[in-house]
Order: sequence, then structure tokens, then C-alpha cells
Amino acid sequence: MVIALLMGTVLLAGTTGLMVRQIMARKLGASESYQQMAESAALNGLNRIISDINRDDRNNYTGFLLSLNNSEGQWGWAKPNTDNYELVELCTPVTKYTKAYPAQTESQAPNVLISEGDMRNDGGSNDIQVAYRLRSYNTTATAGNGEGTFYIEGIVSRGDTVMARALLRRSLYVSSKVAGAGDWSVMSGHNLRLNDTEINGPGNIFYLTNTPSNYLSTQYASSCSDSALLADVSSTNDELAGKSLDNQVWPININTTRRGVSGMPPSNLFEKDRVNDTTRGSGGNTIRMWSFDDSAPAPDDRDGDGQNDVEEDGITEIQYPALPCGEAVCVRDADETETGDYGITDSGDFRTLEEEGINIDPDGSVITLKTNILCNQSNQFDCHVYLDHVNLTNKKLLIETTDTRSVVLHLDQPVAYPNDPKFSRAITLSGSAKLCSVNPGRTTCNGNPEQLVIMASGGSAPEDACNTTVRSLSFKDGNLPYALLYLPTGTIRPNNATLSGLAWASSICVVDENNNPSSFTLNTSQSGIPIVQRANDNWGWLSRFNYPGYGRMVTRAIRGTSLDTFERW
Repeated sequence: MVIALLMGTVLLAGTTGLMVRQIMARKLGASESYQQMAESAALNGLNRIISDINRDDRNNYTGFLLSLNNSEGQWGWAKPNTDNYELVELCTPVTKYTKAYPAQTESQAPNVLISEGDMRNDGGSNDIQVAYRLRSYNTTATAGNGEGTFYIEGIVSRGDTVMARALLRRSLYVSSKVAGAGDWSVMSGHNLRLNDTEINGPGNIFYLTNTPSNYLSTQYASSCSDSALLADVSSTNDELAGKSLDNQVWPININTTRRGVSGMPPSNLFEKDRVNDTTRGSGGNTIRMWSFDDSAPAPDDRDGDGQNDVEEDGITEIQYPALPCGEAVCVRDADETETGDYGITDSGDFRTLEEEGINIDPDGSVITLKTNILCNQSNQFDCHVYLDHVNLTNKKLLIETTDTRSVVLHLDQPVAYPNDPKFSRAITLSGSAKLCSVNPGRTTCNGNPEQLVIMASGGSAPEDACNTTVRSLSFKDGNLPYALLYLPTGTIRPNNATLSGLAWASSICVVDENNNPSSFTLNTSQSGIPIVQRANDNWGWLSRFNYPGYGRMVTRAIRGTSLDTFERW
């Protein structure tokens, strides 16, 4: 009897232990299943957020959020383009939100339900539901490129009870690029007086501003209105402002203390395989400086006595030539700057073309700088030529270029300028003068703006640029038919002019000789191809260093090779 009772007790204890073990195994299995559901919810939420932000819809664009931190104490997604959360493209509409961070959210994001109804029937009185939540986002891509790290919570709950929770951390590459030729900036500057400017073809106008506070989201309706943007660039052409137009004025934040960018593209865009034009007698070691001026000799007060200088007879005024060498074209070594007495008895450090060993008639109506003259010691792709002074009224200055040779004309000084105010450090074209690139052996412009670049990138930009000639380019009518203009420290002054090319400069002043409003037509396509595409093909911007472009950007989150990391609590 006792043995029977003991055996019953042992059997009862064993059965009870087995039942408890099965119950615990079921609870652990359910818990692990809930946890797996939470991790799946977090991953699903991340995919939904990325899909939402990367949506290919300009009218519902939210990619700008990728440049803003959104975590405890810095909820940038709640107030984009406000103080401390300024955007680079200041007039970007910020009224579009993501499902993960909907409108009116001021701090932490709400839970976003993934499922409708019961996700699992395990006998509970309430439905099992699955949701995700954007816990935080941190980024180094404040200017549009860098890394962004998402923290996404996956949540499994029954009613008010949280059954499981998982935290997913995932880092992605944030990339900003110009989507197409129509999004590029074809005209750009800090100081823009565009007056009657017209753009034929694709492309926008970048207005570079140091005062992003004028364009914060609270002032969008006024500061980003069509009339306000036209006023910013002093333009009278309604076709340059309008959210649905091909050519738009687009303010860009260049205040680097307020999350801005540098403003202009880098100068190495025009350095593919660089070589400098050098003097013939230096063996390629001394940069050659060029001056062109077809002005007639004229009297001048060189001795500073307040009267024009005269000959020894005391009556006849001395007729000084426009350039020290006494001809329409002079050259000098970059490190030698003496002007002498302008060829009366001494030409200083300036030489004629004949003295330089160049066979060109400086008195002819056409001056052609052939490929065997410029950078003649090299077959490298881009030949960089430095200018002291260009002032032409009647002559044509033609520069030979080919598919394997482009020319960059610099208004920068590599060493020193002559201490003579007559050297304008500028290009001035008027009358019937013309400056363009030509094919070898031809005398008509070749229509390849990408092969001729005019550059001024040294020194500081003048404050009163429309009244300053230093590092300026002045032209009218058809004086300069084809060229890429890159003058981040200079000024472009078109006067009733037409240009096929690009115009990037510190200042663009569409005025006449008396600073009265004038007109300017910029053609941004050539032979049916956008000039930015022709420039990219010629200079290899994309192939050389994967240049993202200079224009209205589209920012995307791109998956890399980093692994998802889950945390439990």
C-alpha cells in the first residue's frame, strides 16, 4: 500500500513537471515568435520609410529630410528650413511629410500600424497588432552627401500590452545628384542684375545668398513668390519665375555657418589634362601673358603734370600706342612687369609677336591663335592661357580647338600684374570684334562652346561688381557667340548680347556702358543637345570624379553593404 502511494506520488510529480515544462516551452516559443514579428516589423518599417523618401515624384518630394537630424533635442523633420535646420535649396516646398513622421508631429514619431485586424490567433481577448516607429535619424549629409543612420522600432502588442519590441539600426549612404539637364544651373551668381534676360533651352538660375533667414519656411509664401524672386535678381522677365516653368530663379544657401554650401562648382571641372601656355624661350617653365588691344594710338598724361605729354617741340602731343610693345598684340613673361615708355624708346618687358617667334600679322583684321602657337610643347587636352588685357573693337580673335584640345582663358594673375591702370585685367569686346573657337584652318566659329572656357577664380570678388572692371568680361551683340563662362571672383557684363553656353560668375550685370538696363539671351542647347551635356562629355565630369552636377538636387538614401543591427529590451 505504501509503495503504491509512493509510486502514485512520483508519477503525479513527473506528470506535473512535464506539464509545466510544456507550458514554459510554449510561452518561450510564443515570446520568441513575438520577437521575430517585432524584428520583421522594424525591417518592414525601414523599407517603407526609404520607399517614401525616395519616391520619384517632384510634387511630393521629401528627400530634403535626409539632410536633417531628427532625434532627441533636434527634431529637424518637424521644422525643416527653419533656424538651425536650413536647407541648401531654400525655396524647396517643405509641406510634404512622410507616413512615418506625419504633419503636426513636433517631437517623437507616432506608431504606424502595419496590420489591420488580428495578426495571430493565440486565444487572447484582444487582437495582436504589429507596428513600427521612427525612433531617430542622424546624418552627416547636411550638404546633401554623407551617411544617414535610421533607428526603427518594431512593436507587437495586444491591446495596450506590448508583447515584444525590437530596435533596428541601419546606416545608409545619402547621395544628392542633379537628375537631368533641365535641373542644372545654367546661370549663377551672388549679385544678379538680369534685367531683360532670356534663356532659350533647359536650365535654372541660381541666386547665391548669404542670408538664408530671408527664405525660411515661415516666409515661403512671400520670399519664394514669383515676384519676390524676380526682384532678387532684378529681372523684368516673368518667364524666369514660375514653379512650372523650365527656367526658374532658385535661391541657394551659401552661408556655411547656416548649413550652406560653397556656392560655385570647383575649378578642377576644367582641368582634365592641364598644361599652361608658356614662353618659347623658357622651355615650358615660364607662363606667357597675352595682351590684345586694337585701339588707335592716343595722347596721354604719363608724367602726371595734368596735361597730355608732348614731343620735344613742346607742341605736338605724343601718341602713345595701346600696348607697351607698340602693336595690337603683346606678350611678356609672367614674372616680368615693366611697361617702359610704351615703345617710344622702351617697351619694358613686353615683346612683339615677331620677337616671340610667332608668325602672326598683328595689324590684320583676324588674329588666329593656332594649336602650334598655344601650348605648342604639349599635346595635353586643356591648354590654359593667361591674359593681361583684352580690348577689341574691330579685330576677330580666333582660337583653334579640336575634340582633343580645349582652351581655358584666365583672367587670373599667376605671378604679378603690371603696375599700370591701363591693364584692365579684363576682356572688353565691342563693335565688330569677335572672340570664339574655330576648327584648325578655319575662320568661322565652330559652334562648340564646351571647347572655350573663360575663367576668373583667383582673388576676391569685388563688392561693387557692376562698377568694377577687374576680372570682368564685357561683350555685346554677337561678340562672344560660344563659350563657357566660369568667373567665381569676376563679373559678366552682357549688353544686348547673345551667348550659347553657361554663365557662372560672382556677378552678372546685364547693363550697357552707362549702367542702364540692357538685354541678354542665353542659349543653353547647341545642335539639339543641352550644353551641360556637351560640357560633361567634353570634360569628363561624371567619368573623372563622378561629379553629381550643379543644379537642383534630388537626395536619395542608398543601401550599402552595412548589416542590420537589432537590439532588444
